[in-house]
Amino acid sequence: MGFCEKRIQLAHLYGEQVTHEQQKDRARGQLAHQRYLEDGLSSRGDRRCFVATCVFGQDALETQVLRQYRDAVLLRCRLGRWIVGLYYRTSPSLCAHLVRSAAAMDATRRLLRVVVAGCLLHIARRDEQ
Repeated sequence: MGFCEKRIQLAHLYGEQVTHEQQKDRARGQLAHQRYLEDGLSSRGDRRCFVATCVFGQDALETQVLRQYRDAVLLRCRLGRWIVGLYYRTSPSLCAHLVRSAAAMDATRRLLRVVVAGCLLHIARRDEQ
């Protein structure tokens, strides 16, 4: 945001003149930004985990672990963000296939349990350091 030079000069000479309405709006905006930031850094903010939700359920432990791994590890590097973006583009169609095939659902469930175990180990090692 930019300010005109005159406003900066007046604020310097007379102090910041903020009305009660502006104070309320500023506080509301700061609270909204804080919530947005917290949602972006926590698993509550982005609950998209299509395949795990399809296979295990929305609030299953496995789904929560995968979300935690995404937030704590993948979203913190460029390659990880690219992988997550690719996953978001392809996983809805994968889920449509899984719903139609019990064998594919079972195989995916077994594979994801191995992935979840690896994610848990990686997170535990990271936390130890």
